[in-house]
Amino acid sequence: MRKWILFFLILVFADVFAISSLKEHVSLETLREAGIPVHEMEKAGMSPEEMRLFLPFWQDMEYFPLAVCPVEKEDPFSFADTWMEERNYGGKRKHEGCDIFGKAMLSGYYPVISVTDGTVEKVGWLPLGGWRIGIRSPGGGYFYYAHLSGYGREFQEGEAVKAGELLGFLGDSGYGEEGTRGKFAPHLHMGLYVRYGSEEEYALNPYPVLVYLKNHTKEISY
Repeated sequence: MRKWILFFLILVFADVFAISSLKEHVSLETLREAGIPVHEMEKAGMSPEEMRLFLPFWQDMEYFPLAVCPVEKEDPFSFADTWMEERNYGGKRKHEGCDIFGKAMLSGYYPVISVTDGTVEKVGWLPLGGWRIGIRSPGGGYFYYAHLSGYGREFQEGEAVKAGELLGFLGDSGYGEEGTRGKFAPHLHMGLYVRYGSEEEYALNPYPVLVYLKNHTKEISY
């Protein structure tokens, strides 16, 4: 009798495990069908639960956040996965974003454009981010562009922007009082956040997104 009970319990646990695995497989297939680069996100250490957070706004994303001049479109930008690496300005903290560098290490040269349609939620100076702008996409993704050398125009909180619209220029502002520049090499810090549970700003690793969007780089003559 005990052997039969043990055999029954093994079958039950095996079924539960199989159903759980099937659900996760189906979920990952759903993500793939939506165009989400599951393999790239897995390489970056993302869990399936985190990947699902991209679903509501994945279709909002149209462009890589930096535009390129047609004559310079051969690998003009470089970036690496530095997610959660230690930073020390303003105290010990983790790097919640990805830094993108241009081949020409110049401030004010490369146009920063909006990845998505959306609404300006934040704009102006931050001691850490310098001149920055934050755009909320229709699906709820919050795109944070920092260290700008300046803005494309005088943005106001609450106004609409279009995907591909000029936001400003890659720069080296930040790490000090308003107007501070030159504390680091010119680059764009790209952050990506969502509202999740009780958190208003739950950070997601933008690196796999940027790898995907690299093939959607807008060309602008400048």
